[in-house]
Amino acid sequence: MLTKTRTHKTSRPPVGFFEKIFLKEKLNHWLGYFFIAAIAAAFGYLIATQTFVGLGLFGLILGFFTVVACMVNTETGLYINIFYAFFAFHLSRYLFNDAFQVGIVVDILIGATFLSLLLKRGNLRSTFNSFVKTPVVVAMLVFLFYLLLQLFNPSGGSFDGWLQTFRRFLGSVFLLFIAYNLFTDYRRIRRFFTVLFVLCVVTGLYGCIQEWHGLFDFELAWVHADDNRFGLYFIMGDFRKFSTMSDPTAYGVVMASCSIIYIIIAWHQKSWPVKIVLLTGVLIMLLGMSYSGTRTANVMVVAGIGLFIMLTINKKATRFFAIASALVFVVVMYGPYANSTIIRIRSSFAGSDDESFKVRNANRATIQPYIWKHPIGGGLGTTGGNGLRHNPGHYLAGFPPDSGYLKKALETGWIGLIMICVLYFLVIKTGIRTYFSTHTQRLKILYAAITASIFSFYIGEYAQETIGQITDIVVYYPLIAILLKLPYIDRKTEETADLILLK
Repeated sequence: MLTKTRTHKTSRPPVGFFEKIFLKEKLNHWLGYFFIAAIAAAFGYLIATQTFVGLGLFGLILGFFTVVACMVNTETGLYINIFYAFFAFHLSRYLFNDAFQVGIVVDILIGATFLSLLLKRGNLRSTFNSFVKTPVVVAMLVFLFYLLLQLFNPSGGSFDGWLQTFRRFLGSVFLLFIAYNLFTDYRRIRRFFTVLFVLCVVTGLYGCIQEWHGLFDFELAWVHADDNRFGLYFIMGDFRKFSTMSDPTAYGVVMASCSIIYIIIAWHQKSWPVKIVLLTGVLIMLLGMSYSGTRTANVMVVAGIGLFIMLTINKKATRFFAIASALVFVVVMYGPYANSTIIRIRSSFAGSDDESFKVRNANRATIQPYIWKHPIGGGLGTTGGNGLRHNPGHYLAGFPPDSGYLKKALETGWIGLIMICVLYFLVIKTGIRTYFSTHTQRLKILYAAITASIFSFYIGEYAQETIGQITDIVVYYPLIAILLKLPYIDRKTEETADLILLK
């Protein structure tokens, strides 16, 4: 049943209080101007003479006001989280030689944004009630409780390994609720997709610059600083590009999932100037994705577009879109040209003939007995590099799962794997159900685009851990929030909804 939310008068935001007390009453005279000038001069001196100390103090003050901004305005907080996720690793490499603790700041920013909801209150109780009643959220909360119980797993390892995984998923639940609470009208949803488009184009373009110009000196130094990293990034005589993100895989996954959305929106856009802008942005995203050398991302794009075609095959425009997509795929796969990027794209669809695929299948076969013998898994944070770091003596430490599903099966057992598969099924079911339940064409396009993008994440999970990284959760969970929240928006505004300039 659709409900209308009543508007409430909001109290004056804290920013107004700070402005009144400090700027207008305390500093609005010659002594206040002198005080501000003295602070600016002190910072200039410190940065010029003691760069580390000056930048540290500047970062501390900037961080304080950033947290305040998250607490004051929920929407601003969400976009700060997205911006930080896209660019934090780049700033860490450039300013701190990759020594900055990116993950801790993510927790602080999400917590501050969540706190803004509690400070404003408003219609929070009714929103929370509708939130926890959705099957998707119920499945997430059940899995969260299961992860909590993993603390007592007899096969588990250190507390730090468990805490790292648990707090990451808990933060994802908070992020989902923040987005669910925020997306109360189409205007905000449109703004989210606009901001996401701009950020994806910027990061996509930076990856293209890395390809055309070459990696910058500080990036080359970072890659060469670790032999294992160098071996993973330097493939076929060239470096895989990672843009502003943590690694090439994270970069490729985000570019793939977002390009699916904007390909679909651009195809159905009637305004040619807007269509050209969107397609140009999509081209930049796809180029950046291909330069990342992430073969999983290539499969994600094909899978997402394939699901969209299946959902909307009854439409004439989709049939033309399917033909155009098939032609592009054939040209890329079988065209009379080749370079390292094209060869890597083609190898993504080699299947059982690919040597890497054979190695991964062999690894999965050898570890299957362990999965069957441990129904609740070996404990959180026990596989791969995290296992070597937090649980060096564990049986799974150092084992490369090379798959989000396999990692969940190893760490949470086949019981946890079943839970996560049920969760993924409920998300896709929600997207498909909402697509067929709405009668507004523009909303159908939006539902189909979001569902296709989310489905691509689930396909990517087979070969990589595509869900749970800092860079992908700020895309994945807001998309789910939109699927969950749109049915609660008043249907009277459907016909006038102007989503992503779909006119």
